[in-house]
Amino acid sequence: MTLNEFVQKYNGKAIDYDKAYGAQCVDVFRQYCKEVLNIEHTGGVNGAKDLFLNYFKMPKEQKYFSLVEERKAPKYKTGDVLIWNATKNNQYGHVAILLAEMSGDLIVFEQNGFKQDGAKIILRTKENLLGALRFLPSSKID
Repeated sequence: MTLNEFVQKYNGKAIDYDKAYGAQCVDVFRQYCKEVLNIEHTGGVNGAKDLFLNYFKMPKEQKYFSLVEERKAPKYKTGDVLIWNATKNNQYGHVAILLAEMSGDLIVFEQNGFKQDGAKIILRTKENLLGALRFLPSSKID
């Protein structure tokens, strides 16, 4: 499945990959890994931010993704898994799949675990962005 097919399939629908806590942003990431990247389930996290902050403690993420730090990223690529840090109102952080960049902002596919209103395409800023996980194509399982 391509990223575009994934977005078409799930746009407007709630994704609850692990059947726990409802439709969370991390569920979109996990479903994307399974259906688009064709990789095995990645490690557990307490919040989306942990995908970035705990990367070096997560062997599956290291096997399938390289870590791209925001301060070192010249440009993100379509399909990158973008990760935002926790905020005052959201202790878990956020994760979304990059579709495109536009004038310094990010067009992403995501869902909001607080709203529980399904996956959608949305425009986000880079404010509080930690960086991204970039898929390593050589790690894909055939």
